[in-house]
Amino acid sequence: MLKLRKNKKGFTLVELIVVIAIMAVLAGVVAGVTVSQLNKQTDNTGKTQAKQIADFIANYALTEDTMGDEADGEKILDADGKFVPNKVTELINKQYSATSIKVNPTDTSKKGYITVVTEEDGSKVTVTYIPKASGGGAAYEVTPDGIVTVSYTHLRAHETSLHL
Repeated sequence: MLKLRKNKKGFTLVELIVVIAIMAVLAGVVAGVTVSQLNKQTDNTGKTQAKQIADFIANYALTEDTMGDEADGEKILDADGKFVPNKVTELINKQYSATSIKVNPTDTSKKGYITVVTEEDGSKVTVTYIPKASGGGAAYEVTPDGIVTVSYTHLRAHETSLHL
């Protein structure tokens, strides 16, 4: 009839299922940590690029550069020294169309984007990065006289403002 083999070689089905389950759990943990670290790095890049955009606007306003080679020589500041909202938007769209973090001036709540909003009265431009991860974002306010003020917003309900 049936003889039992003395030399069993190989694994049982239960042993294989246990090993596969352990590998799946480990893969899930590694993937979660990797995605978390990528989001943190993206947030650092977003804050840095938002700061560069704010500095660019301040420098542009201070040097009174005109936009490109246009014949009319329009500037981002009007005669009263206030920002012209549509000119700031045109400048940012022209200068920062290829950044790794997208500049989205319309939706100020979308995570992982930089927003550039000009006050209607032209008193300031706010450049904000809304983070993907839970670390916190940064908002930079630029005045027409080239002063950049930063506030780091955290999930905890406090802000710290610094004058640069």
